[in-house]
Amino acid sequence: MKETWQIVLAGEGGQGLIVAGIILAEAASIFEGKFAIQTQSYGIATRGGSSSAEVVISEKEIIYESVEEPDLVLALTTDAYEQYAGALDKNAVLIYDAGLVDTTKIEKVTAKTYGIPFTDLARELGKVTVANIVSLGTIARLSDAVKIDSMEKAVLKRFGGSAAELNKKAFRLGIEFAENDSMQ
Repeated sequence: MKETWQIVLAGEGGQGLIVAGIILAEAASIFEGKFAIQTQSYGIATRGGSSSAEVVISEKEIIYESVEEPDLVLALTTDAYEQYAGALDKNAVLIYDAGLVDTTKIEKVTAKTYGIPFTDLARELGKVTVANIVSLGTIARLSDAVKIDSMEKAVLKRFGGSAAELNKKAFRLGIEFAENDSMQ
């Protein structure tokens, strides 16, 4: 198990990446007692502009709060994929939305790469806006940054009422799809 995880969630405004970053940090800090820092950046457009969340999770106190060398990148747009795919090392994990991202421009990717159709899966659940939660299920399954149980608790902490059941289904779908999907 890694002592420190540096994670980038990148895409565009409206994809719920900031919320996903907060949930990921809360899963680590509240439910596992780890140190976690979450930062975010976004363009001036509420929807459509670039958006990203960075999360650093560690067993030890975190000195530097920015991600320098990502261990895991979630790319929900082609621009995000192109920004990170070629720069990740062979030990990193790159997860992208197979239904949205064009991977043809980057010829050499050394990271462990997974294409999961997050948006399509969310659409099957009836609400495309839960694609971020589907992706959290996949992240929990494909990494040991946080335990699956901790991530699910953080998701349910964030969403109450009728939204809780939908988000739990979305989270579980992300886990299930990651278990059944082969590495690219």
